[in-house]
Amino acid sequence: MDREQEVMNIMEGLVIAKDKHVGEVMAARGHWTAGQSARVNAGKVLKKLAELGKIERVNGHFRTPGCRSEFKEHSQLLTETLTDLMKIYEAKILREVWVEKIGLRADAVCLLKKGNRGYAFILEVLNKETPDQVNRNKKRVWDQWPDAKDFLSRLLGHKIPWFDFIVLSQGESILSKIGGE
Repeated sequence: MDREQEVMNIMEGLVIAKDKHVGEVMAARGHWTAGQSARVNAGKVLKKLAELGKIERVNGHFRTPGCRSEFKEHSQLLTETLTDLMKIYEAKILREVWVEKIGLRADAVCLLKKGNRGYAFILEVLNKETPDQVNRNKKRVWDQWPDAKDFLSRLLGHKIPWFDFIVLSQGESILSKIGGE
């Protein structure tokens, strides 16, 4: 896969990011040297993709078409978290998933893959809510929804017999929540 396509795939998972985020993922995958070199190389590819109209460049960050986020605190926290996942795992990430049947929007639906094994989870990154509020108002709904596993299976394109619900407070590492640290 060429660099442009790989960067585009990363952006499809992150949806909104800075060149540093994409550079970190590309460096972790062995394409570029970590740090400034990765950021600069990512910036070049992202700018080219923006010129081609495949992504948008807005106020120092990049986003996929249709994304209207202004990359404020919650969005930045979510991007940092998803970047950490993508640096280590083969991940299918769907950000800001609206589920009409239950009237909720998940910050992200994730499937981490390793060989023929997978780990699916709903990710909620806290900004202003408390863990109790999210567990009461979102986790409970997902847990009680009888069609949740079927919905996630269709959404992720893999049979999902079980899924987790992860609530991440500011300062917490997603890797510690999934056993990756």
